[in-house]
Amino acid sequence: MSELKYVDVNDYIWNHNSDEYASWVLMHFRLPALQQSKWKQYYGKYKLFCTYDSKRYRCTGASRLGDVWLTSDFNQEQGYELRVDINDCNEWEDK
Repeated sequence: MSELKYVDVNDYIWNHNSDEYASWVLMHFRLPALQQSKWKQYYGKYKLFCTYDSKRYRCTGASRLGDVWLTSDFNQEQGYELRVDINDCNEWEDK
């Protein structure tokens, strides 16, 4: 059986076989900016990390285009160094 490939981040979020924690955090990244700022006090403490190209990164966002935003600075909350396809990331964790 071939590995499932996601067309975009929303496919990943709503797939029942994807990582639950990653899906939950990515769902918040996909909210409009107004909603993100309104509820940041509740979910802003949750961080998301993954492995990409054999290196650990913090995921700081996700776009409608299907990519996720990564930074090697684990304390960086906004912005990114890389925008990569979600299919190229694995080992999603909260630390």
